Amino acid sequence: MNTNLFIAKTLWRKSSGKGGLGRGSAIIASLSVAVSVMVMVLAIAISDGFKKEIKDKASGFSGEILLHSPGVEVTTSVYPVNSSPEFLEEIKALPHVTDVQPYAYRSAIIKQNDEIQGVVIKGVDDKFNWNFFRSVLKEGQIPQVTDSVGNSQILMSARLASMLGFKTGDPVIIYFIDKTVKVRKFTLSGIYDAQLEDVDMTLMLTSISEIQSVNGWNKEEVSGIELKLVSGSDISVVASKVEEIIDESDGQDMMYVTRVDEMFPHLFDWLRLLDFNVLVVMVLMLSVSGFNMISGLLILLFEKISMIGLLKALGMRDKGIHKIFLYRALYLVITGMVAGNVAALLFILVQSQFSLIPLDPANYFVDHVPVFLNWTKLLILNAGAIIIITLLLMIPSVFISNVSPEKTLRVK
Repeated sequence: MNTNLFIAKTLWRKSSGKGGLGRGSAIIASLSVAVSVMVMVLAIAISDGFKKEIKDKASGFSGEILLHSPGVEVTTSVYPVNSSPEFLEEIKALPHVTDVQPYAYRSAIIKQNDEIQGVVIKGVDDKFNWNFFRSVLKEGQIPQVTDSVGNSQILMSARLASMLGFKTGDPVIIYFIDKTVKVRKFTLSGIYDAQLEDVDMTLMLTSISEIQSVNGWNKEEVSGIELKLVSGSDISVVASKVEEIIDESDGQDMMYVTRVDEMFPHLFDWLRLLDFNVLVVMVLMLSVSGFNMISGLLILLFEKISMIGLLKALGMRDKGIHKIFLYRALYLVITGMVAGNVAALLFILVQSQFSLIPLDPANYFVDHVPVFLNWTKLLILNAGAIIIITLLLMIPSVFISNVSPEKTLRVK
């Protein structure tokens, strides 16, 4: 058996026994590591939870990538593009693209009793992926999309329905104002609640044929095409590939590429700020746990100063003596990290299942604290924490090198 390790174990048993002077400081140091690791794991899990929830909601409204007419907004109702450009099949063949969906937008006004509200209506075809809206559907059902025009079904947000007093099954009269006023009657088939107030307060969905009719477009003219990607895809990389495909085409159907983070910059800026906050928390927690471990190790060194002098007198080098105390310190670190990880994982499991901690969706875009566990990040965090704390524990080695056997052997 390694001599240093054997002495370390013996030292641990003796100091942990009745009357061990360093036991209290050891428990405090280990508890500090546990709390710090728990806070860091939760900070990352909550940050990733917010990212996932908000990205899923933003892409649920618009797709991760949008193709539209150059120089105009993605919601244009004036400059249509071809719904079947020559390069579309090549884009569909990209491995990360799951859905390619044409859409058409039109702004309008709803009047209900004395309330007037401006809205944006999105038209979709019968191949539209409704998974996101099914997940946030509060009442009623998803609208049936048809090619016919007149008395189509429409989907409305819960905030808008509450403000205007609509219920599922009610007729909805919408006014499209241009050079002339066009009036269309819809039936409210369902109410959704996505909790992104800036978007769902005004967005409604119906058949694309209705919007094409109001805009005066034919069946091949749309506001743009949205691409939905495989979960976890790098949007920037896929967007660059899509741009290359469009640039290599003959130029008859030129389109501009917009990413979802460019469409909702305020949401993604908030997420980037959240990343910075998590980084600050991690630095603070590592500092606290590291220096608490240094304090605990120094207390142990002072307690065992006579033994250090004896080992030096017997010929053991400073490096070997330092390993003895480092082994014990690492035992405390690993014990604390295991406890901290277990506590964090239990909280993540309970919160993900029962959503015990609520939030105000008007401020946080979700009604509870979201959590998402990335196992790769968890492993990197734990490995990094052990390495950093171990490096910090090298600091007390300066004390060992200054210990004089002649003086310390007199200490009882």
